[in-house]
Amino acid sequence: MINKIIIAPHLQSRRQKISAFCIAAISWLLWLYFLLPLLTLAGWLLGFKHLSTEIRWFGGYKTLLELLQMYGLIIASIALAWFLWTLFTSWWKPALLPSHHVLVDEAGLCAAFQISQEQLQQSRSAKVVTVSFDEAGQITAMAETLASH
Repeated sequence: MINKIIIAPHLQSRRQKISAFCIAAISWLLWLYFLLPLLTLAGWLLGFKHLSTEIRWFGGYKTLLELLQMYGLIIASIALAWFLWTLFTSWWKPALLPSHHVLVDEAGLCAAFQISQEQLQQSRSAKVVTVSFDEAGQITAMAETLASH
């Protein structure tokens, strides 16, 4: 299998690294929060005394089922809100956030990617270009490939 994702965290900005860490931490905390009732139920079924006391304190098995139904409703509403937000942003994003295009001349483009003018022209004229990178994220080779359909 050809790996099409460049794994180069050293090329990420500090803001991207912090954002990725925060999203991962929040996701794991949500998983733990939503799995806690199931873990409590499993512990109760396995006979752990502390969890048995906790189940009785919360109102028993029926209350636990009511909580699981409420969790299901919360997850469904979050999924629906996420779906509606995705639709909204995909339809209205161009109208809400006009894009600002920064024009870069060919010399600046070649300097940024450390390629020659010939390589730039060949890649622009080709339908499919395979680009190889090294560990530092620098372009090592560019080859025109035939499109397979």
